[in-house]
Amino acid sequence: MNINFSWRMMAIGLLLVALVVAGRIADHYRDKYYQVDKSWQLKWAQRDKDDSDALAQRQASERAEEQRRQQAANQAVKDAEKDNEQLKADAINAKRSADRLQQQLIQLRQQFADSETGKLSSAASSSASKSQAIILLTELLSESSEAAREYAKEADRAYSAGRTCERTYTSLTEVKP
Repeated sequence: MNINFSWRMMAIGLLLVALVVAGRIADHYRDKYYQVDKSWQLKWAQRDKDDSDALAQRQASERAEEQRRQQAANQAVKDAEKDNEQLKADAINAKRSADRLQQQLIQLRQQFADSETGKLSSAASSSASKSQAIILLTELLSESSEAAREYAKEADRAYSAGRTCERTYTSLTEVKP
């Protein structure tokens, strides 16, 4: 029994030593696993931070670009308003000139109409037909002046709208680095 007992004791001792060694090896691998895991967690955290920083920078850049575009559009609107004011002033001046021309045409018409009353001779009759032609021409000039004023007003409006659109488009499509 002694040999059996010592062999069993030796097997149990060997088993205990093997368990202690296996425990140490498992402990070592567990420590290494946690170190590697911690290392990867730090790398992932750094990557997440870099991603969020890049996102914040991109959003700030986009906001700045949007503000630049909005300011450019606002400036285009201000410029258009200034152009419209200038066009209105020009239109007022043109209307004053046209009104003076109308007055002159009315005076000419009246002058030739008055001269028509002297139809006593054939020379006066010839003068009367010329007067009628001049009256007709002054009326035609008056009507064409009014039509030209309307066309000019519409052309100015279209020109101003087109310039505003062009400025806005240019300011929005400009790429600022």
